[in-house]
Amino acid sequence: MQERYLGDCHDFLKYALLRHLNASLGVRLGINWYLTKPEAVDRPGNNDGEKRHHLKGGIWHATDPELLQGLRGFEDRARRTFTNVAAWDLLPPDTAYFDDEVSSVDRSSWHRRSLDALASTDLVFLDPDNGFEVQSMTRRTTPKYALFNEAQEHFAAGKAVVAIQFARQCDPLARAQTIRAELEERCGPVARLPVIRGRVAPNILFFTLAHTANESAISDALSAFAAKCGKVDLIA
Repeated sequence: MQERYLGDCHDFLKYALLRHLNASLGVRLGINWYLTKPEAVDRPGNNDGEKRHHLKGGIWHATDPELLQGLRGFEDRARRTFTNVAAWDLLPPDTAYFDDEVSSVDRSSWHRRSLDALASTDLVFLDPDNGFEVQSMTRRTTPKYALFNEAQEHFAAGKAVVAIQFARQCDPLARAQTIRAELEERCGPVARLPVIRGRVAPNILFFTLAHTANESAISDALSAFAAKCGKVDLIA
């Protein structure tokens, strides 16, 4: 996650979902920002993160008008900092954040710090640049991806886990099925929950890992979010 992306249309869907889950389930949120710096991981001239058509309102406004208004502050590029997410109460006040820059040298130490920082939370949100690891990633681009074992270890610590995946130049349903199968294989018995697809460009997928005891409550919360947000649907 790069700070220059803050407040874009994908962020709106991320925060709207997390606010909804907090309100519906009473869970304490933990945000694992996979902070990267564009000069370290991106090719020159990459100008992602400027899709802000949600600020026009319309169907977006009906989902979470308070959040929509709060994100307007990020129209000013100089204000796109992680500290402002907490300062502006875009997420609940008791939310915990981990925003150390992802290390390409000592990834395991970085991950251990994230486990410690989010230990007192109930639901951990993984927010990498791209999504889960792929075979084509390089040492330079690895920080842009969440590793499957990182989701697994948060889950093993008793957390529910919500993670994102961008679906670029692929069939979103096929990508959703592949990643969910990988997560389920690694994590063992998990609740069978739908994947949320955000119908924006590119599509964004939300995967939820939860323990079976919480399956009904979380499934109902995800369905309710899809019903109230006109930009998402449930797939897989």
